[in-house]
Amino acid sequence: MLTILTTTNKKDAILAAIATIERLSELVTVEQDETQLSNTHKIIVVTDTSITSHLDWDDTEPPYLFPELEFTRENLLAMIFYKLGNHQKAFEFVSQENSFYNHLLIATHLQFGYDITEDMYAFAKAESQHNGCIVQQYGAGQIEKDSNRLKASYAEAIANAPNDEYRVFTIKHFVNFLLDIKAYDEAEKVIRIAMPKAISTDAQNAMRTLLSTALMAQIKMPYDKNALLEIQELQQASIAFYEKKELKVNAGLLLIDASEIANFQEDFIASKNYINKAILYFKEADIQEFLGEAGLRKATLLYTWSKNGSPQYYKPAINAFQDTLKVFKRDTHPQKFADVHHNLALIYSEIPVSPEEKPIWTAFCASSFKEVLAFYTKEAYPYENAMASHNYATALMNFPEAKLHNNLDKAFGLFEDALTVRTETKYPFERALTLLNQLELYWLMHNEDEAAELKKYNQMVEKATSIAQIINDENLIGQANQHLNQLKNLKTILN
Repeated sequence: MLTILTTTNKKDAILAAIATIERLSELVTVEQDETQLSNTHKIIVVTDTSITSHLDWDDTEPPYLFPELEFTRENLLAMIFYKLGNHQKAFEFVSQENSFYNHLLIATHLQFGYDITEDMYAFAKAESQHNGCIVQQYGAGQIEKDSNRLKASYAEAIANAPNDEYRVFTIKHFVNFLLDIKAYDEAEKVIRIAMPKAISTDAQNAMRTLLSTALMAQIKMPYDKNALLEIQELQQASIAFYEKKELKVNAGLLLIDASEIANFQEDFIASKNYINKAILYFKEADIQEFLGEAGLRKATLLYTWSKNGSPQYYKPAINAFQDTLKVFKRDTHPQKFADVHHNLALIYSEIPVSPEEKPIWTAFCASSFKEVLAFYTKEAYPYENAMASHNYATALMNFPEAKLHNNLDKAFGLFEDALTVRTETKYPFERALTLLNQLELYWLMHNEDEAAELKKYNQMVEKATSIAQIINDENLIGQANQHLNQLKNLKTILN
């Protein structure tokens, strides 16, 4: 639904223009009272002489800023049909001689991912610094993608914005750019500086939503309870805002994130309720990819339950993850495909089965881990590669004995690969976890001779001792000390 806010003098002319198109009045309302716009997100403002479009804070269309237009029947109808998503019809009302035509063309190309030419980029940049940034950031085609140049362009556009509302709108998309390039800490700093400048409720909600996204991207184990609480409060406020405006898809996307935060907080009932509501919203909207995302979160929730004392949920979790692979395929969504297989690999390694079934499940496990490592290479994704290597090594420790290779030797090599990424300075907590699991592996491995046994003993002492030097976690240090005590007893035997 589209709303036109206008003056008393212009209302009749607007209604007359709308009446020339059959049934258009069913999709457009005309208001003179601004207080009636509280739950409306698509708004055109018409004065006695001009047409302007409200900023779209809810990402329902490309963030392209149209200039103030002369009020004519043609310009009005073109803008109406553009806002309603009927781009082809919009072009019927503007000629190529009208500069509005060029703006419509660029916005339409952004909407559908059509190529943006250098001429289009030059026109957009000349008309608006904001639009120049948007075309450079989101435009497809031959436009050079240079992060430093785009950062400089955004700095100029933000500095020269006509007012704070437009400034924050430009900042919103600059932050999107920072999130895209994984500059999460910088994005958070920019948002916190910008939040006091957000005057309208739409702008305030946009900043809240972006801040929750930037904070979520920085979460690492062990989870900071205060950080989780801040994210939760931001999400709940934004979800309520979108639901009030009947923007259920926007709310659904945040509900997926809220489910994940509730999962981290071990509030599994809330997590389930959030994800079921998201699934309901996406089914109503018939958006398959978002349904896949919600299905992925539900599968993760079932898996979490299965690990926390409810093993009956392992097989439902497997089915749920496999269903998501119907959406997230290797050729269309390679990263999601790898993430799903990572979860499947973990389930295959953990699911309680009989000794007779174990070889089948371990084969499934190995196959899924290979899919994960094929995408998450050490060069491109060092952190994720180390996590997958660590988890694969841990799974291999419980595999049945293989005929063609030694599973324990393979596990040792994977632990060593993980440790090259999980260094003391960058990832001390993750390094401690890997060292502890590798110490468990040492106890399972055989020695060729006394020299090898002594060498292994010294390595174990060194690694167990290092844990207390890199972290301050009583539980992990306690586990390391248990290994050291066992090693002291072993030394007595060795001597």
